[in-house]
Amino acid sequence: WLKPRTRAHTHPFSDRSSQKMAKAMKVAMKKATAMKKKAVVKASGAAAAIITKKKVPVPKGLGKIRIGIIHGKVFDPVKVGTHDRNYPDKLKIKNNTGRSASGWGGQYMADVSTGLKIARLQPDIFEIDFMRMDDVSPKRLAKNHLTFNFWGDMSIAIADGKIPLAKTIIEVQKDCYNTRHIPEWNYYEWVLHKSRYMKQCIKAGIPMIPTIFVDNGFNAKAVLKQIQASGWDKFLVKPAYLAFFGQGVIHGKTQDFVDNLEPFLQYERDNTKQKEFLVQPYVLKPNGNVFDEIRNFFVDGEWKYSIYTDGTDYEGFYEQPAGALKEACKQLAIRT
Repeated sequence: WLKPRTRAHTHPFSDRSSQKMAKAMKVAMKKATAMKKKAVVKASGAAAAIITKKKVPVPKGLGKIRIGIIHGKVFDPVKVGTHDRNYPDKLKIKNNTGRSASGWGGQYMADVSTGLKIARLQPDIFEIDFMRMDDVSPKRLAKNHLTFNFWGDMSIAIADGKIPLAKTIIEVQKDCYNTRHIPEWNYYEWVLHKSRYMKQCIKAGIPMIPTIFVDNGFNAKAVLKQIQASGWDKFLVKPAYLAFFGQGVIHGKTQDFVDNLEPFLQYERDNTKQKEFLVQPYVLKPNGNVFDEIRNFFVDGEWKYSIYTDGTDYEGFYEQPAGALKEACKQLAIRT
C-alpha cells in the first residue's frame, strides 16, 4: 500500500516519501525476523536447560524462603543410620546416654533432622535457621518467613526451671500472626489441656476411657469416694494440664488407699499448683505392658497414613499394616 500505482495516484505520502517509507519498513521487517529467530533459539536453549538441570536457582532479588526450626528437646530421636550425614556437631545431643543422661535416644533428634531434610531436598528454595530455645525472640523470628517449634517450647522451659525463658516463648507464640510462629497459641493451649479436648471428643461421640474430670484442685477424700463409686479395682491419677512423661502421676489399688489415705493426702499437698486432673481406671494389655498407639497423619485435611508406636520400645515404630485395625483407627481419626 505504500507503493503508488501511477503518478496520478493521490496517496497521502509523496512518491519519494513512499519509497523511503517502504525501504524503512523492509529494513524493520528484516530486523524483526532476525530478532524472532534469535529469540526462538534462546527460548529453545532455555527450555533444554530447564529440562536437563535438576536445580533451578531462585530468581535474583527474590531470595530463599527462610524457615526457622526451634529445637532443644532431648527425647525424640531418629534411628542411628537414618540421620543426615552432615548433621552439625554443634546440634548433636552429647549427654544423652547412661544414668546421667539429660534425655534418651542418642545424639540425633527429630527436630533438627526435619530442618536438615528440608534443606537437603530443596537447597535452592529453603534456608534453615536453627535456633535453640534460648535464642527465641521476636527479633529473631522476624527474620524468617515461618518458624516451626518442634517442642522447644514453654513446657520444656518450665520443666528445665527456666521460667523467664518460658514467658518469652509464650509471648512470641501469642503474637504468632506477627512472629509467624507455628503452632499458634490457641491451638497449642488446646492441646495442652487434656480435659478440654477429651470433653469435646466425648461430646462428639468419640469413644473414650471412663474418666473422672477434676477441674478445681485435687481433694483426696472426694476423689477416692468417686473412684469407689465407679467400682474400679485399680486407678490412675494424672494432671490434665501441662504434664508429660509420668509427671504428677499416682496409681494403685483402690482398697490400698481406702486402708491408708495418707499417700493420697500427700499427693494432694504435692500438687496444690495444679487445678485440673484426670482420674481413670488403671488398664494394661493382657501381657502386662502399657497400651500402644496408632497415630494417624493428615495432610491438607486428608488422611494419609498411620504409624504404630509401641508403648514401651522407643524404637518400636513403623507404618501400621493394612487390615481391619488400621481401617478402624483411620475412620475413628477422621471422625475426630
